[in-house]
Amino acid sequence: MDHIPLPHESPHSHIKIPYLGDIAPDKGSWHTYPQRLGWQVIENKNKTVLLRDGVVRSIAENAAFIQSWLYFQLLREVFGDGVDLERFTQKETDGTTSISTRFLETLIRDWSVDCGYGKKELDELYKLLIEHRTRGLIVFMTMELGNPLIMLSIAALNERLMAAIMDLHVHLGFETPVDQTWRLRDKDLPNIGKPLLDLMQSRGWCPYDLRRLDTEIKYVSTLYYYSNLKVPRSSKDHSACSKERCLTMLTDPATYKLSHRSGCHACPLLSANMHEIERILRSNSIPLISLENGEISVHDLIAVSEFVAISHVWAEGAGNVEGNALQTCLLEDISELVREISGLKYFWIDTLCVPVRPREMQTLALNKMRVPYEGAKHVLVLDSHLRSLNAATMSTTELFAQVSCSSWMRRLWTLQEGRLAQNVWFQFADTAANAKTVFTNLDRRRIPSRVDFWLGNDISLDLWLQIWYRGGKVRNTSPVALSLSRTSHSLRTRSVSVPTDEALCLLNIMDMDLTRVTTVEPSKRMEVFWRTFEKVPKSFLFSKASEKMLVKGIRWAPSSFMGSQSEKEWLGPQDLSSPREDDAHALVTTDGLQLALPGFLLHQDLLARMKQFDFTWKFPLMIQDANGVWYTMRVDEPWRQGSNTIRNSQQLAVIIAHELDPQGSSDTFSFKDFAVGVLASIDKTEDNIIHVTAHYHVAVELLGEGFQKYFSTANKCALKVGIEQSVLMSESHAVSKERYRTAAQQLLEDKNTMETMLGQARHMGEPEDYEHILSDLLDTAGVAARFGDRSEVREVAGHQQWCVD
Repeated sequence: MDHIPLPHESPHSHIKIPYLGDIAPDKGSWHTYPQRLGWQVIENKNKTVLLRDGVVRSIAENAAFIQSWLYFQLLREVFGDGVDLERFTQKETDGTTSISTRFLETLIRDWSVDCGYGKKELDELYKLLIEHRTRGLIVFMTMELGNPLIMLSIAALNERLMAAIMDLHVHLGFETPVDQTWRLRDKDLPNIGKPLLDLMQSRGWCPYDLRRLDTEIKYVSTLYYYSNLKVPRSSKDHSACSKERCLTMLTDPATYKLSHRSGCHACPLLSANMHEIERILRSNSIPLISLENGEISVHDLIAVSEFVAISHVWAEGAGNVEGNALQTCLLEDISELVREISGLKYFWIDTLCVPVRPREMQTLALNKMRVPYEGAKHVLVLDSHLRSLNAATMSTTELFAQVSCSSWMRRLWTLQEGRLAQNVWFQFADTAANAKTVFTNLDRRRIPSRVDFWLGNDISLDLWLQIWYRGGKVRNTSPVALSLSRTSHSLRTRSVSVPTDEALCLLNIMDMDLTRVTTVEPSKRMEVFWRTFEKVPKSFLFSKASEKMLVKGIRWAPSSFMGSQSEKEWLGPQDLSSPREDDAHALVTTDGLQLALPGFLLHQDLLARMKQFDFTWKFPLMIQDANGVWYTMRVDEPWRQGSNTIRNSQQLAVIIAHELDPQGSSDTFSFKDFAVGVLASIDKTEDNIIHVTAHYHVAVELLGEGFQKYFSTANKCALKVGIEQSVLMSESHAVSKERYRTAAQQLLEDKNTMETMLGQARHMGEPEDYEHILSDLLDTAGVAARFGDRSEVREVAGHQQWCVD
């Protein structure tokens, strides 16, 4: 992976990817390579098996074959038979051979200039790389290769080739195809970047930083670049930190210490004239500061044309929890830095300009927090990590990466400060850099294709989207959906020392009336924030936010925008989270979230029947509609924290995200369509609105034809015998299922039925012998008999109004 540049003065060398040798690529097609070499690839549900000449091979042999096929044969397919593959290996001092990509950039540069490809050829290469990625991810998720670096290097190669294809599309004016990533964001799927994250943790990275990078970074290659940076804040002890919190960034009022300028330890505190600051605030203006002859002067914004706003991290010592004062040396430092970037002497800093007390004056200042950052000519960011680095020695890629790793990027208050600013300057040890200017002036030529542009653009684009981008509509998305989506994306990897400050920042970021929350108790701020919305996307019904509000009417609402969850988990399914402006939204009411969605009404006695047979929600539940169509319902995690007890007498309903399409997948043993849902108990029906209490997230699958026949066969077997429920209740499942043996044997005499049962066993990777198939049918028939008509459901149309709390 040595085609990826190392940061300046990186303390690390490139990781070594072992060359496994043995099998040489040939001049044939990448797609048929396995067959030509006598390999057979068998994909079962959760496992891929490789056979060579009909024989299962060892992990080492499989890994060598996968490397030869997915790495070297791909290079030959893309660059032609003339590519010298031996240049992609190198001998190490210990006698081993490793893979090297040190010549890959030269190869890509020359190829991107000289290939002469048109739209057709580029589209064919794009399809090849998509198929290669799909095959690679299947191997990664279902095979053991003995060394995770093998698939990591294959992913990095695919990413770089895909970037070159994208460069050519842009350069030639073609429509750019959809980029694909190897880093799947589903928490239930393996993480191909895990070897790099583990390596970074062993080098001393804070777990909180790693969680942020893991959440935000799309490419394996970008993550590899970050892994070679010097560890940020390495002088701090992160051994007690977690993915959710960096303990070194917490501020405890009882132990908080003001910082001095480097080299100073005992200068006096300088205090602002609070009477003058209060007078200016009461006049509906903003106070500014200057340092004149070692003394603080207070100025009214009305009398000053230009000034600089200071954005800093309180945990680094430039705040003050006791009063509006700072160390003399620190104020002198700030004053000098302000003059260097702007030639100005006036500046605003919250430590001096937001009164610590009385509460009335603090509230007045907080209500105006947008003004200094929106009105300043420049915003200067002071961050201890950045101030320990020299910008002059950095590439633009590293500069953006270091900003991304700063403490400033992890804090909630600083997000609004950067987003509201006209110009943001990041102070380094040697100079201040205007990151927006650097981003705007990037060399955006796409040909020849360059890895440094690709990485730098990826890192800087993420910064741009988080901090500065406040663009307009996207695909006619409604303003409220767009605002919530962008805010959740920007906040999920940030933190705040005082949890109740989050609502203040949210209202500022989203340009809402801050006085709504500054006048209420801090503990009620988030409740007031959510109640300011008249409508929100319907997707919030399916949010899997780790914690939700505990207040009646808004129990559907996440209690925080911050946390390690993906946007999909926090915001809900994408097809509902980005409605158009004229699409139906969910209404925020005092009783709950009111919305129109399809669903099912479950049998009223279902809970009692489940209890009779000790059937719990941990098992998939088979349900059948009035037309005899089978679905499976899998109960997932609780809908919100707290009690989820459902009384036996309660009528249950399932609300699903969309109507299930019977014309979906034609795969016999699969599902035709799938929808996320919510399991709820019905409280009342009023004015044609069904009021429910939500309990669990569920997944509902409309089964394919094979499974339809499978469950219908089991149900037929149960009905054919017709054992009374009282008998079944008195027997164990192991005893009662034997009552169906004769009926099951008779059904299996039918060729089509037997073929259905064989197909199900094959799909599930189970034995296909008669005794196993018979036992499986007996088990399923026994369950069908126990539930009887209690598994029947009534469909609810998509226009049905629900009110969920």
